[in-house]
Amino acid sequence: MIEIKNLESGLTYTDFVPGITPKIPTWLICSKPNKDELLMIQQTFGIPWEDLEDALDEDERPRLELEPEHDPPFIKLVLRVPALEDIAEKDISVSQPTTHPAVVFLTEQHLITVQSAKLKTKRIRKPKGSRRKRATPTHLVLLDYLESVVKSFELKVDIIDRELEKVQRVIFQSIRSSSIEKVFHLSRDTTYLDAALRGNLRAFYSLKKAPQFAERSELLDDLEDLAIDLQQQADLLRIYRDLIESSLDAFASVISNNQNDLLKVLASISLILMVPTLIASLYGMNLGLPLEDHPFAFWIILIFSIILIIPIWIYLRKIDLL
Repeated sequence: MIEIKNLESGLTYTDFVPGITPKIPTWLICSKPNKDELLMIQQTFGIPWEDLEDALDEDERPRLELEPEHDPPFIKLVLRVPALEDIAEKDISVSQPTTHPAVVFLTEQHLITVQSAKLKTKRIRKPKGSRRKRATPTHLVLLDYLESVVKSFELKVDIIDRELEKVQRVIFQSIRSSSIEKVFHLSRDTTYLDAALRGNLRAFYSLKKAPQFAERSELLDDLEDLAIDLQQQADLLRIYRDLIESSLDAFASVISNNQNDLLKVLASISLILMVPTLIASLYGMNLGLPLEDHPFAFWIILIFSIILIIPIWIYLRKIDLL
């Protein structure tokens, strides 16, 4: 799907004439692109096909590429953005991507964002005050888009925090395999998110060195603030990774302790039942035995077995085996 925002009027429309480059500052948003839509972008804005195709590659890594000799010259910024699906709604039995690639193209008058999954963006900010008076609308919208990327990571980290709390609440009460699967799923997501955050940070710092930003101190300040926010999320995510690893260790300890307790109970029950089993085995022999002609032999033997069991049961309770 393609949306176009007129950065002068703020209007949004979904259709445009392929091959005719707009003469006004615009922001083209392409979500879940197909090859026909990428071809339309190539014909309209002159972006090389091999650069547009990177948005379809789920393994694309964050980076910054400068194309000053291309006509028109542009900046290509590849980022990783979190998937929109809530962790709690995912099917943990099916491998699903944690992050998706997002490719940003910045020309003198146009901003083009191509992403394989829809990213909720914030309202376009209007340049106010002297701090941004020299910035172009496309640069301001790029900062808005980067801020939305940072906020999407904040939301994803919050989801991981909530899911981790749920897992920690039930981890000491359950020995079901589904609990350990959730912990492993969280561990997998945090690993991919951490890699995406570190890659995005490198791309942010590379963007600061680009000529379009290096010469504008007001843009560098905003970009530095966004990089700091992204670094904070990376630091917070590493803390959660450590907590998840601790949860895995705690889960393994709980499983081991529960198994040990179960084995102790079973061993104790076997020891208690061993006495009446031994007596029953002796009286099952085809030999002359005491009380064999007594009319109450069964009840006498049963009471005798219970008398022998009671001290064993008290002893096992005393040493905490029952």
